[in-house]
Amino acid sequence: MDLEEQILRYYLSLFSFLIIYLIFLLTINSIEINSKIIDISKGESIKKISNKITYNENFFNKKIYYLLFSLSNKYYLPIKYGKFKIKKKIKVVELIKIISTKSNLDYRITIVEGWEKYQLNNYLLNYYDDFKEIPYNKLIANTYIINSTNSYDNFIEFLIKNKKDFFKTYKDNDLLKKYSIDEILVISSLVEKEAKNNLDKPIIASIIFNRLNLGMKLQIDASVIAAITQGKYRLNRSLTYKDLKLDNLLNTYNIQGIPKEMICYVGLKTIKIVLENPKSDFLFYFYNVIEKKHIFSKTYKEHKKKLNEHRKQTK
Repeated sequence: MDLEEQILRYYLSLFSFLIIYLIFLLTINSIEINSKIIDISKGESIKKISNKITYNENFFNKKIYYLLFSLSNKYYLPIKYGKFKIKKKIKVVELIKIISTKSNLDYRITIVEGWEKYQLNNYLLNYYDDFKEIPYNKLIANTYIINSTNSYDNFIEFLIKNKKDFFKTYKDNDLLKKYSIDEILVISSLVEKEAKNNLDKPIIASIIFNRLNLGMKLQIDASVIAAITQGKYRLNRSLTYKDLKLDNLLNTYNIQGIPKEMICYVGLKTIKIVLENPKSDFLFYFYNVIEKKHIFSKTYKEHKKKLNEHRKQTK
């Protein structure tokens, strides 16, 4: 056997071995992934992606897998960016299929009605590394499903569109002929913060409208708290008489009419209740901590009497 034939046989043997080994890697062997979620950034190199995925593999396997990812990305299925749910142990063929299609990870983002800015900011850290604070009037508190490939700006656009689409369905609402959408949202935020449950909401909304119609100050405690905290933290104390005199455009003890800004994020249910323009004869209310419910009154005299009785009970 001459030298050329020996070299040819060597390379054929090597090639056969590589083919068999590739088949083994593709169909039998499983890659062990460090995390259940692989995060591939836009523009990230195949080498960096491969190193991220094959972290636990030996040097030789890493090189082979890098070659496979490169060939697949160039000639078969381009690798996408986004976050992908991956089994801890997965065959490379299955893995390539997953990371070469749209992200299989959706965010289920629940914005809770009554949340203030600091609460939403803390919550969004679970989903986005870099984000801007969202004004109260840009969204309706709800649960949103959004794919992880969407940017934070895409998410904001989605929230704004959702709010616009909601109010389009109420374009013929009588109340929206008297008040602007922003004013309805401000009123809804006052109701959201003051009411303890959905039974309270229509009555408190009716009291706000009754007071506005009579030219009375709204005198809502939640607005005073918002004036103090500006939505940046929780006020862990009771309001004082001095607080009620705070010179701030959110303080409804100080200003006449509706505040210029919302005091929290508002849910669909509350906005719908407000837009129904609920009716009652009540003008006053306070929260009874013993009975754990709001007490409503039609006159100031009736309100004062009930409030004094409650204060005697809580001494």
